[in-house]
Amino acid sequence: MRLVSPTVHGVIDYLAAAALILGPLLLFPSATPDYAVMIPIAAGVALIAYSLITDYVPSVRRIIPFPVHLAIDLTAGAVFVVLAFFGGLFGLVQLFYLVMGVAVMAVVLTTSQESDETFAQYTAE
Repeated sequence: MRLVSPTVHGVIDYLAAAALILGPLLLFPSATPDYAVMIPIAAGVALIAYSLITDYVPSVRRIIPFPVHLAIDLTAGAVFVVLAFFGGLFGLVQLFYLVMGVAVMAVVLTTSQESDETFAQYTAE
């Protein structure tokens, strides 16, 4: 059963973007390799950008279909998990990548692709 509505997913997207941008700056600002800091920040900025144009309530323009948004999220989460193990990352940096990747994939896999109205009817039954 999908527990997360598209609107709630949108709110989680913006929170995840903040975590991706601020996490490296606060937790490991001088990490090596340099890309260990830059990749999450770039991913966070990209997440904000495509969330703002996704077809769901917390956006400003509805251009990207929600299933496409979910596919991008799932791919990004998988990339973070792969980088955690094969990206030359260690310690807190590796843990950050792993937690963010798994969390993103978990949110995607528990998000309904139905509209908020359909989701509300489905969960009320």
